[in-house]
Amino acid sequence: MSPRISCGWPAGALAFLGILVLGMTSALAAPDGQWDTKEFPHHVIVIDFNGDGLSDLAVCNAGGRMLTVLLGNGSGGFKSNHNYPTGRGPSWVDAAEFDGDGRLDLVTADTGDVGFTIYYGDGAGGFGRRQTVGGYTSIGSAVAADFDGDGKADIAAVQPLEKRVVILHNEGNGRFTESAAYVVGTAPHILGRVDLNLDGKEDLVVNVLTEGTIVVLLGRGDGRFAAPVVVPSGAHPHYRAYGDWNGDGRRDLAVTLASPGAVRILLAQADGTIQPGESYPVGINPHGLTATDFNGDGHLDLATANRTSKDLVVLLGNGDGTFRSMSAVPIGEDIITVDTGDFDRDGRPDLVLISASSNHVLIWQGLGDGRFQPMPKPH
Repeated sequence: MSPRISCGWPAGALAFLGILVLGMTSALAAPDGQWDTKEFPHHVIVIDFNGDGLSDLAVCNAGGRMLTVLLGNGSGGFKSNHNYPTGRGPSWVDAAEFDGDGRLDLVTADTGDVGFTIYYGDGAGGFGRRQTVGGYTSIGSAVAADFDGDGKADIAAVQPLEKRVVILHNEGNGRFTESAAYVVGTAPHILGRVDLNLDGKEDLVVNVLTEGTIVVLLGRGDGRFAAPVVVPSGAHPHYRAYGDWNGDGRRDLAVTLASPGAVRILLAQADGTIQPGESYPVGINPHGLTATDFNGDGHLDLATANRTSKDLVVLLGNGDGTFRSMSAVPIGEDIITVDTGDFDRDGRPDLVLISASSNHVLIWQGLGDGRFQPMPKPH
């Protein structure tokens, strides 16, 4: 991740640095299942940006100071590649609707700068109009959702140096104001949004690297959150996935633990608590994690990628909260994150893998039985 740099903005101040119309299209390079990005891609989301029913990607490139948008072609590849300038060190990206026009927008957390960059979508897969929201140093990651029910997406972000999660209320007309902040521990890292307790309100979940914990902030639906709840996870928690692992109707968690090289299962209880479950060894330095039913048996499975051992491991769910591990599949790339989509429209989930050091997006085709292979070129 790029170093965190303070540029001298007063703490808590908001600087609105204007709106620019920028966008560049670059040629696509596509060996089997491989697509180029800019330098040091760090995070990816999978969503349909242009309403054609196909899986598209947004990738933030921390070293290249670019946001890459890849529009899917439905045959396992992408038909266009747009790169948009960001602030320094964009480390995270999320999609939401900020301006009420019914079109998805994007926001990046610019870790090496003083805030965020918002890109306003045109509904056709373009994001030419951008806005910078400043005044917040050391942003580690950020998510966007309507936390207060007013119909406009707000922003939640992690500030590792300040040990907190900050909430920015969307006032409309491009203005964001800090509405709340919650101290969560030393070196909070990856922030996620999910309706964890299934009450219809967005909650926040964040890993605290140095303390080996996950902190849960339950949303109240009015822009505020309940007091932080600390859940032991194990050493160096990184990426998470969510789902009902044991069929009890509650939403559980799983998290990669980088230093022991494992995936830890966390099970939601009837009393609202979250209890650590089994831990499954997966390889050296696992980071990315995603969940879906990879083999069609009706149970959620997990897939993780290991940065150091450069391989992929699938954990097949048994439906009772336990998993069984498939053999590791060599990838040969430094995979920092992974997500799921159906990129070839065959009804089977595929994987998108982000290679941090090789500056690639890799698409691996799901075979429907828990196995994957590089996406073949269309004939």
